Amino acid sequence: MKSIMVHAGGDNAFESRLQAGLDLARRFHGHMSLILPRPTQDYVAFDMFGGAHFVAEAFEAAEKEREKLCTRIDARLQAEDVPWDWQIFDGTTSDALINAGRLADVLVMSLNPAGTAGTARAWISDVVTASRTPVLAIPAKAAPLSFERAMVAYDGGFEAANALRAALPLLQAASFVRISEIEMVPEQFPVTDAATYLSRHGINAEIAVAAKGDQSVEERLLAEAKAWTPDFLVMGAYGHGRWRETLFGGVTRFMLGELGIPVLLAH
Repeated sequence: MKSIMVHAGGDNAFESRLQAGLDLARRFHGHMSLILPRPTQDYVAFDMFGGAHFVAEAFEAAEKEREKLCTRIDARLQAEDVPWDWQIFDGTTSDALINAGRLADVLVMSLNPAGTAGTARAWISDVVTASRTPVLAIPAKAAPLSFERAMVAYDGGFEAANALRAALPLLQAASFVRISEIEMVPEQFPVTDAATYLSRHGINAEIAVAAKGDQSVEERLLAEAKAWTPDFLVMGAYGHGRWRETLFGGVTRFMLGELGIPVLLAH
């Protein structure tokens, strides 16, 4: 993970994202890019006759706040031993992060900034599914990243396999790796294949198979995670499609809302 993108902003969760970016850059000797969205569409006002006009005063005030943020963070990062730069993208937050992630190894985002829990999950799902860049989703009040204990949620699907490959650097850095299977996976893609794949990359992973019982897959996975207490979870995202998970819930939405630890997602 040499090219590390971090969603920058003035929200209450940015500190956790910034710290995670620094932790990743130090661990993997990488470069951190701070991605600052500039949503110009937010400064367009519409009147009752269907007309539209650009609210220049509001945009200029927001630009000054962005400049203050950059200056403040630059002053802080001068004392860090990590190379960094700023990248400013016009457009919605999702579009800015999707564009920034084209050549990123990982994009650091937040699970639940104050007042934006649903919006943050929408941003994450947009980025993961549209850019195919792995997202490391960080709780708003997260401790510094630890690479000691890693848990992989595996179901034999393409998304789980993509997440496993995307997480290789993190898993190689971990001291303990557990692959958790909740339900029977397709016979042609058993959980042992995932362990074999990791072993070829020098990762010795244990396999833990849990019966689903009368719980949902997401409830059982959450229970397994809470019992084993990993430092981060690796999982495929939106295996049933975003529209279905939006309507009916699903493992991805549930885990993003309940787990409380960093989650590496890939689609």
